[in-house]
Amino acid sequence: MHEKGKPIAVMVVVSLIGLIFTGSFLGALHHLEPHDVPVAVVAPEAAVDRLGTMMDKRADGAFDLTAYGDEQKARDALLEREVDAVFVPGVPGRGGAKLVLAGANGKIEQAALTTAFHGVGQATGQPVTVEDVRPLPADDNNGVSAIFFVITTVIPAVILAVMLAVALPKAGAPQRLGLLAAGSIALGGANAWVAAGLTGALAGAPLELWGLGSLLVFAVASFAAGALRVAGPPALALTALVLIPIGVPASGGPIGPQFIPQWFAAIGEWLPVAAAIDAVRNTVYFDGNAIGSPLLVLTVWAVAGLALVLVPAKARQLAGRNHGAATEPAASS
Repeated sequence: MHEKGKPIAVMVVVSLIGLIFTGSFLGALHHLEPHDVPVAVVAPEAAVDRLGTMMDKRADGAFDLTAYGDEQKARDALLEREVDAVFVPGVPGRGGAKLVLAGANGKIEQAALTTAFHGVGQATGQPVTVEDVRPLPADDNNGVSAIFFVITTVIPAVILAVMLAVALPKAGAPQRLGLLAAGSIALGGANAWVAAGLTGALAGAPLELWGLGSLLVFAVASFAAGALRVAGPPALALTALVLIPIGVPASGGPIGPQFIPQWFAAIGEWLPVAAAIDAVRNTVYFDGNAIGSPLLVLTVWAVAGLALVLVPAKARQLAGRNHGAATEPAASS
């Protein structure tokens, strides 16, 4: 590329990166409304259908109501992360209605559920009492600690991959994997100590948090290192863009995936950030329930990273020659 064209190329690249950041974050988070928030309703199916019709008139598609015949089963479903709230309609002459929710799901969702079902109570003439069975702790009263724990783990994980590549450019795959594993354990442990011990923001499961942090670091760092090893800096840059400016808003951030465009949330489910946030919340606040799917996503990324790091040298050299051949005419011009 001609020297005079380089500043223009830099400006174009930076503008595109800014476009990705701005479009992703503002596109996901500028207009918040609930989508299919799962709620257990302790009532017969017909009554639940009538309630759903009434709520859809106020906010179409905001809540997904499921009939439960027993309040205890509905409460169990809430704690097992199958639903986000339980609504028990009032019985004439026996008191008003009750909304049972988990504040650990986040303040935005808690406010939306409370507002919606207070509206139901006003429409039906039943006062609604609210019970929070998993309130946020005093050290995380805004429910953002899990999000920031994950973000502050993912970014250093990418840096770990880059620093190892710079420090040991000729390291073989076994040595590189060993160093990535050691770095993952160290970084995961340090972040878990700060979150669970030093600040108390995510207290209650320090060893589990260490394990989750280490798995997250290894999944991200190995994939980034593998992408860099196989396809060079452009692949690393693309990986970083997918992880941060796309992965963070696609997780719903402090708001939650039920309040962002659902196609974007569906993408986020398969990215490490959203999976790790769910895993941390479910571990710290919900006794490890519903942790299987998040762990599966992180494991898939870790396995993909292992595969990329272990790509044979001949395959990498072939890819490099093909890339060089493809770019040669442009370079000569």
